[in-house]
Amino acid sequence: MLVHVFAFCLVTGRAFGAAETALWMWKRTFSTLMLALAVGACKAPALGAPSIVGIGDVRVVAVHTIPSADAGAGLAAGGLTYVLAKVELTNGTPRDFTPDVGRFFLTGAQSRRYQGIDSGSSVFVGVSNSHRMLKMGDARDYTVGFRTADPIITGTISYEP
Repeated sequence: MLVHVFAFCLVTGRAFGAAETALWMWKRTFSTLMLALAVGACKAPALGAPSIVGIGDVRVVAVHTIPSADAGAGLAAGGLTYVLAKVELTNGTPRDFTPDVGRFFLTGAQSRRYQGIDSGSSVFVGVSNSHRMLKMGDARDYTVGFRTADPIITGTISYEP
């Protein structure tokens, strides 16, 4: 009888009478893990997701916002956000022309306009846009960046020939 009182299970390290408690603990841990996985699987939209659309001959394919440590005129260091947009420009004019990234404009809240750029920061590493003539009716993809102080910007992208 004395041996039974002091006997331990080699697997759990508990007394023989505590086996039910250990089983309950594992069930509870497993249930909590499954609940956490189920909640994590529900994908809610990001709160800061930008809603930027194209107007006119511009169609927005993808948009990414990138916070930057660059300092802008009149801004504290780290106050800039780059909006990188992959856009498709269709030549709807009656003549051929050579598109220029500087003629893309992002119009945000309160009619603030940001001019398109594709160089001048490390966020543009690997960006290469075409400088060839765009024929009437043809379309071409461009990657255009906009420097803004607003980390959650919404608005429209247009092209002004």
